[in-house]
Amino acid sequence: MNTASDNTAIESPPEATIDAALSQARQVLYRFASLALADPRAGAWHELTDPRCQQVALAAAALLREEPAAVASKLALGERPLERLDVASVLATLPPSPVALNAAYEAAFGLLVSGSCPPYESEYVNSKFTFQRSQTLADVAGFYRAFGMETSDAHPERPDHIVLELEFMGLLVDLERRASAGTDPQAPEHQAVCRAAQAKFLEEHLAWWAPAFARLLAHENPNGFYAAVGNFLAALIAAERALLGLPAPVAATGPTTIERPEQCEGCLLQS
Repeated sequence: MNTASDNTAIESPPEATIDAALSQARQVLYRFASLALADPRAGAWHELTDPRCQQVALAAAALLREEPAAVASKLALGERPLERLDVASVLATLPPSPVALNAAYEAAFGLLVSGSCPPYESEYVNSKFTFQRSQTLADVAGFYRAFGMETSDAHPERPDHIVLELEFMGLLVDLERRASAGTDPQAPEHQAVCRAAQAKFLEEHLAWWAPAFARLLAHENPNGFYAAVGNFLAALIAAERALLGLPAPVAATGPTTIERPEQCEGCLLQS
């Protein structure tokens, strides 16, 4: 795994020419996925029920489903085909109130990192490789710093949370789109850096574990809201891989959390 210092020292993936409408649709869908998986206490229910938000997300998904380049030639374990990129199914299963959404969220994710459906990338790294877990966190944080993104002081969260990783991908797509529309002589270089960062971050920090996380969501909340979100996320990851020219991950994965004493300091389980 590369460190943050060489995040931009890679070649831009193929087909880097920007379609402004497609780019905006991608950004919207990353935002929608992150909103659907966010802690409801931050107001996600009200945003998800906003008619404008729904209309934009539905249109973005329809546009991406019609994009031939978004069809993955091969699906990895846990990924879903492009037709499962279905915002309508997510909205149809949205709980009827913020309280109901919060209850579904707590049922799916529990109160501990070591739950059966952890939303953190490093929990899917083999628990024997403590250094690799730490390296994953450091590498993700390095990407964020390189592009001016910081975690919120009001809502502190580990950098490898699925919501933050999705938001970061949306940010990179937006930065690429803005660079492509600019007149700065360095705009093409900035565009290429953003495109390359998307491919690198997706391959190293989303594509290998998000489909497994999505599959667990469906198991934890069958036929419910989070199952629909999981199917949507698994289809989005496959579509993004195709757009960025990335191969399907070959290794199956899953959470391998074990209780780590350093993470339990001060908790009620301590003697």
